[in-house]
Amino acid sequence: MYTLKQLESFHWSAVLGSFNAASKKLYVTQSAVAKRVSELEAFAGAELFDRSQRKLALTLVGRRLFELSTQLLELNSRIVREMADSSRFEGVVRLGVTELSGLTWLADLIGDMGEHYPNIQLVPEIDGGITLYEHLESGDLDLAVMPGPFWSYEYDCVKLGVVTNVWMASPFLALDFDACLTPKDLMPFPVISQPPNSALSHLYDTWFAEQGFTLNRLLTCNSMDMMARLTIMRQGISHLPRGYFWPLVERGVLRELHVQPELPQIQYYAVFKRSLLSHQVSLVIDRVQAVFDLEAGDTLLTALQQ
Repeated sequence: MYTLKQLESFHWSAVLGSFNAASKKLYVTQSAVAKRVSELEAFAGAELFDRSQRKLALTLVGRRLFELSTQLLELNSRIVREMADSSRFEGVVRLGVTELSGLTWLADLIGDMGEHYPNIQLVPEIDGGITLYEHLESGDLDLAVMPGPFWSYEYDCVKLGVVTNVWMASPFLALDFDACLTPKDLMPFPVISQPPNSALSHLYDTWFAEQGFTLNRLLTCNSMDMMARLTIMRQGISHLPRGYFWPLVERGVLRELHVQPELPQIQYYAVFKRSLLSHQVSLVIDRVQAVFDLEAGDTLLTALQQ
């Protein structure tokens, strides 16, 4: 007879295209995945994969089993969701977030998950949105929270909230902070921005091009706190999340610029591959929705004044 573990190994090997990718998804060794698939092939009396290609390809028997096993695993997931004691849910969810999420609500999520689902292990990764998307594509992440949208039809997403970014500068920079400025007024100044692997940069670069705004003498930095520090040191101007950095504006070390047109608000989403959605991922999305807050200030901001 077959086991659920064998079917899971077969299913994720088929979805992700390799035993190695399936092993990362299931948090077992590659040899364990290959052994389970071999045992399932012995049960079926036929090969389930064509292993002659670089990426695993289903045989005729494999395609038939994949259809049936998908139905069975979906039914098993439904039974678990509807019947199991939620505190006993087990599994690993690999969650990717951008830096702003890491600075604001991520710690709350980790504590919240420990309280509600202590047996689900959350494995966070913090990186730029483009990199997170690549890791979703390769199967190295189960879920990512990032700005968008810019992903393909294979993905589904849940809207979480928006962030308002504004132009900021040192109060000692030679700018008229009371005037309504245009992008042309900003062009003489270096712009401190996030690097190309940032989804925010990807989205704003498109908007800047539509507005005919050419960023001159661009400085890139992969840390928002460092972007703020460089801005305070009069190395340039930057667009920063208003809510998170407002404490520095109130302390007088940063000033908000009034620029028209305003920067568009950025929508954040919980993004996942439709084919990879599990009940554990669904539970994490529910808890992300409960704690999501991109405007919470952080005590680390105090260090920027030192």
